Amino acid sequence: MLNILKKYHLTPVRISWHVLFWTAFVGAHTLFYGYADGSYAEEFAFVIRYLPFKMLITYFTLYITIPNFLLTKKYIKAFFVFVISIAVGTLVQQTSEYFILAPILNPNWTETHYLFYPSKIFRTFLGMYPVVIIAAFIKLAKHWYEKDRQTQELKQQKLEAELNFLKSQIHPHFLFNTLNNLYALTLKKSDDAPEVVMKLSELLSFMLYEGSATAISLEKELKLIENYIELEKIRYDERLDIQFKRQGEFKSKQIPPMLLMPFVENAFKHGASNEIEETEIHIEIKVQENTLDFSVENSKVENEPSERYGYQKGVGLINVRRRLELLYNGYYTLDIHENETHYHISLNLKLDKLRQE
Repeated sequence: MLNILKKYHLTPVRISWHVLFWTAFVGAHTLFYGYADGSYAEEFAFVIRYLPFKMLITYFTLYITIPNFLLTKKYIKAFFVFVISIAVGTLVQQTSEYFILAPILNPNWTETHYLFYPSKIFRTFLGMYPVVIIAAFIKLAKHWYEKDRQTQELKQQKLEAELNFLKSQIHPHFLFNTLNNLYALTLKKSDDAPEVVMKLSELLSFMLYEGSATAISLEKELKLIENYIELEKIRYDERLDIQFKRQGEFKSKQIPPMLLMPFVENAFKHGASNEIEETEIHIEIKVQENTLDFSVENSKVENEPSERYGYQKGVGLINVRRRLELLYNGYYTLDIHENETHYHISLNLKLDKLRQE
């Protein structure tokens, strides 16, 4: 008995739903057919009398026909098994009534009725359909709902795994660039190296404690950018013309961590080349209600179109593009273009449309 309950997942809650279904069926049948002439007692007795046969065919359909034929896409076999099972149930009911039920329930009963009376068999056959079809519909609706729910869960898990993978790529990439900056300063034996180490520790602290969050305040993301800019200023001294403009209210706004940083990193990587005499990097961020406008412009080596490929296909930008697709799909625009002297990135997104990771 316990094995049967486990096999068909018949928990107390599930059994209660089955009891409720059959109670509702008996009640509905009694009220519907007994309403015309007030014969509620007779109709109740009638439906109870034949309920076991209906239950037998119903559960055969739910646990044999549907899982073994219909859900395995054997539609023709499912149809024939369904019809044959009801036909067999009809014959079993007729035989039981003729030899068992009628003699017991009706003392005056005599064998004057035909065992296989065609019109009565046909009515019994049709009478089997409604409850079996209703139960089958509920079974299939529940199956499709569960399947859809599982599909959505798998999609969500896949998205979360991909986002975590993208994050894990961005952090080492970010750290690698910063360590390169520190290495360049140590080669020069710069007195600024200790300050770089201190700011680097702040950046590592951010990645350790904030980088794994689903969202952080936009103010924290901008603070990270400011620290990174300070590191680069130490590295490039007076050769770097950097502007960072902010406009709007940032504290109440949320953004995924490390979403804007790759654009800034990319600007320094390509805009602070030693081949460029006057290095310019202009960063501007504006928040108006729930719309963020973020732009980064940096100088480039003139007449070097091959640099465009490297600029747009770096690890940081590839990852941030994908994260934008996953987190703000349909609610962002990203434009990257260049002219003879500059690269320009423009990002516009709806902050309140962030999809939770």
